[in-house]
Amino acid sequence: MENLSNHVKIRKLTQIALLVSLSLILSYFDILISRVAFPFLPTTKIGFANVIVVYAIYQLDFKEAFLIAMLKSLMSLLLGNVIGFVISLCASFLSFFGMYGGYLVLKKIASPISISVIGGFLHIVGQLLVVQLIYRLGKVLMFYSAIVVFVSLITSILIGFIALQLLAYMKKQKNS
Repeated sequence: MENLSNHVKIRKLTQIALLVSLSLILSYFDILISRVAFPFLPTTKIGFANVIVVYAIYQLDFKEAFLIAMLKSLMSLLLGNVIGFVISLCASFLSFFGMYGGYLVLKKIASPISISVIGGFLHIVGQLLVVQLIYRLGKVLMFYSAIVVFVSLITSILIGFIALQLLAYMKKQKNS
């Protein structure tokens, strides 16, 4: 019986490691693609790695999904700088809890697209709050925030749609 328990733990740990690795790969490609997609918004990213976080919210338990979200942010330190990491970590924390809470409360009526929009909005709000606390940009940040909130809405819908397709594909694979 203990052998079976160890097998399940190893399988779950491997799954988490693969999902975190995939989120890092998606983050790297996100940086490259976002530079082309949003040359006028240098700090804006599409957020492809959040497909993995939405997937984890729907498929894993709270602790595992939270671990993936936080490790994704921690690894952003490798792709960026310390200030960017602090901004990302705070925003990811707020976004994750908003998505997970939205998932729990709206499970019967919300889709991964809705959950992604909640997360995208909260992520941008979290980033803007931390940037304001660090840099005190005032009105400049207000103008910029209007643009990035709009872009975030569009990219969050895209991320949610991709997560919806991934969840449907994985369900189909599991059933066949």
